[in-house]
Amino acid sequence: MASTILRFKNPFLYQIIDQCVYRILYEGKRLKLSDLSSERNRADQIDLYIKYLNDLKLTCINLKISFEKAYRILYMVDKRVNKNHKLTNY
Repeated sequence: MASTILRFKNPFLYQIIDQCVYRILYEGKRLKLSDLSSERNRADQIDLYIKYLNDLKLTCINLKISFEKAYRILYMVDKRVNKNHKLTNY
């Protein structure tokens, strides 16, 4: 939820992190976010999000797509590529 708010605040700096784009960036891996509200967990999730943003920026450069449109583009790619693979927690 926080990444969605950040993305709408500044799409040139932040993007939404979700299962669809995550599995495009990290083939074979699944996005795991904990509901636990500990200081350690928050720090781990922040680190995960920063790594995700950096990897997304590199992917955008490699694919020659704009970062601010990356979420929507990669979301649509995932829907086509992974149409037979269910998302977790849905």
